[in-house]
Amino acid sequence: MNDLADRLPRPVTVLGRGVGQIYLQPNLLTGALILLGVALASPLMALLALLGTAVQTVSAAALGLSADDRHQGLDGYNGALVGCAAWVTFDGALWPAALATVLGAAACPAVGAWLARALAPLGLPVLTAPFCVVAGLTLLVVRTFVPATSYDAATGGGLLEIGTGWLSGISQVVLVENAWAGLVMLVGLCLAGWRVGAAAAVGSAIGLGLALLTGTPPAVVAAGLAGFSPVLTAIALGAVFLTPGARAWGWAAAGAAVTWVVSVGLALTPIPVYTWPFILTTWVFLLLTRRSGS
Repeated sequence: MNDLADRLPRPVTVLGRGVGQIYLQPNLLTGALILLGVALASPLMALLALLGTAVQTVSAAALGLSADDRHQGLDGYNGALVGCAAWVTFDGALWPAALATVLGAAACPAVGAWLARALAPLGLPVLTAPFCVVAGLTLLVVRTFVPATSYDAATGGGLLEIGTGWLSGISQVVLVENAWAGLVMLVGLCLAGWRVGAAAAVGSAIGLGLALLTGTPPAVVAAGLAGFSPVLTAIALGAVFLTPGARAWGWAAAGAAVTWVVSVGLALTPIPVYTWPFILTTWVFLLLTRRSGS
């Protein structure tokens, strides 16, 4: 993997890792498959994700932020998510979405730097908080003019809905409702490491299972909306921040379950949810694991 990255032009490597970092993976092939998954749902959405990654990367360089962070894709993933969110927020209207992507992604490094300073005393990572702040403000403004859409309840709940919801839970991290996209992304995550792929699969399954147990409408389950934040929490705790082992898997499973509960709670507020459940839960669990010595 490093040999491939070394053979490619630096901008290609940086952009690929930037997309991969959406799932906390500085992996070029992972990023490429995530982008491919987005393109399966919408090529223009994938283009906006790439645009957001590039704009945030350039903005971070202009602000003089860490070149090493930039090389690892840490200055690109929030911009990629802003691009995906802009596509959904403006319902596929390209030019408003592109403008929101450029402006939002350009603001992400400054927002991220401010959050990093605020979190430094606690030693916590920024994660996708800059995306949530920027995209959330955009969505709140748009909602004043355009009513929010919602999923209608549907009948069913069989194996097809369960399988679709499990894979879509992985793709919904980038606001894509597409089981095939989720499968492609899962393959990309497995290329980053078996723990990463397993954590994503387990996180989505936990969110899906809790949704089914609590009577969540099948349409919401099939859309993967119960799984995407638990996916990220499970990856963060099970494969990134904690020492690998049974204890890390225990924290990951517990974190995924708590993330789902937080998602349900935040959905009752006017705050755009996005990945806030993942962020808040991961911050709390990282503090807890440090105190417990995990």
